[in-house]
Amino acid sequence: MIRATKSRCSLLTAITFFGAISSAAAQSGPIIPYDSFLGGSQPSVRPPGGVPSPLHGFQKIGSPNVKAPELKQPDTLIGLVDAFDEALTKHPRVASIRAQLGIAKALYAQALTLPNPSILIYEGAIAEQTYQRGASIPIEPPWKLVTRLISAKQQIKQSDLQIMNQLWLLRLDVRRAFLEVVVAQESAQTLADLKTLSETLLNVAQKRYQAGDVPELDVLKARLAMNQTGIEYNQGLRRVIQAKQQLNVMLGRDFQGGVEVQRLPILKAKIETNDLLPDFDRALLPCEDFVKQALDNRLEIKINKQTIKANQAGLNNSIGNILPNFQLNVGHSETGNPPNGPKIKNGYFVAISQEIPITNFQQGDIANYKATIRQLKMESYTIKNQVTGQVAAAYQKLVSARERILAYRDHVLDEADEVVRLARRSYEVGQSDITATLAAQHDNIGIRNEYLDAVQSYQQAFADLEQAIGKPLQ
Repeated sequence: MIRATKSRCSLLTAITFFGAISSAAAQSGPIIPYDSFLGGSQPSVRPPGGVPSPLHGFQKIGSPNVKAPELKQPDTLIGLVDAFDEALTKHPRVASIRAQLGIAKALYAQALTLPNPSILIYEGAIAEQTYQRGASIPIEPPWKLVTRLISAKQQIKQSDLQIMNQLWLLRLDVRRAFLEVVVAQESAQTLADLKTLSETLLNVAQKRYQAGDVPELDVLKARLAMNQTGIEYNQGLRRVIQAKQQLNVMLGRDFQGGVEVQRLPILKAKIETNDLLPDFDRALLPCEDFVKQALDNRLEIKINKQTIKANQAGLNNSIGNILPNFQLNVGHSETGNPPNGPKIKNGYFVAISQEIPITNFQQGDIANYKATIRQLKMESYTIKNQVTGQVAAAYQKLVSARERILAYRDHVLDEADEVVRLARRSYEVGQSDITATLAAQHDNIGIRNEYLDAVQSYQQAFADLEQAIGKPLQ
């Protein structure tokens, strides 16, 4: 008698405990109604004797008026390469970046600027009776114009490489936004599959409970798993909406517009090709080949070399400016030759003035350029060392991610699905309890999430390797 009382108290305690959890879940925020999960209303739970169960009212959580987040209908299906092309033509940041080239090309106009002449007027009306009208013309040696044009050309090339580097970084941002949409979609699909599994398990638990094979606690556990799935699935859809909005922004579209990206073929069709997964039919090149490509193509190395050339051109320009411009003064001259004359009205004058470079011979600029060039040459070794390290690290991460994806694709995902199927079947025939079945379902979802994490790690390593090399790999 005492034992039966304890069992009844334990069951009521469990019901009260899970009911409190469900109430808290209902207050945590809007979720998808059960009707949207199950495709209809839920059957009542009654014991074999027909007496209403205390769980009869525990059927729905959340407001029945709350609907799942709605996704915009997609315009077209785009791939990763399509996203790159569209972003480079429509993103507002691209126009701003490319406009910097116009600023750099203004250096040509600045280099072609010559010193302005000046007007010379001299009035010696009383004492000398001399009047002069003319011009003072600065004469610039021709090599100064040449060195300025060469310096401007080198600076424009440097700006062009910096613009390419900014566009390269934009490409990385597009890849990350695209990958976030893919992972968010697959995660939501995984939660949808878990919802289907939870629905099936709940139906089985209800049938077995009505047949008197299992206690009400099994139904309660199955329904609690359904409630948790509803919250997670709702959040998964929110994540998809947020990711698609960010991708629309990166593509220069309306952030509320519809966009659809390619699905992962391993979760849809294994024969389908996809830009996000490795091509296992092609062998990966050795790390040494990628290091060599990086040393030839890395934009930071090219910018460093071009900066050295620009500073060398600036040094040559400063050396050419050691000799100052001379002034040519020429014009009309008229004098009365006091006191006796004669007065000369049709005279002219010519004068030349030349500054002597004794105290200022561009020593400050020359010293600055030489020191900068020395520092940039030393920095080039540092950049090459860093590039080599980045390529090696990204390569190893890429190899590791490829191996993980291959393992999941070949057998892990299929084995996880088979375990879930057998666990559900085992529960249906009464060979295992519902706890083991729920654990198998959650383990399956965990494995699929780990697969998505492997895909994300692969893409991150692929992006890092592309950044380290300095050119596209696909």
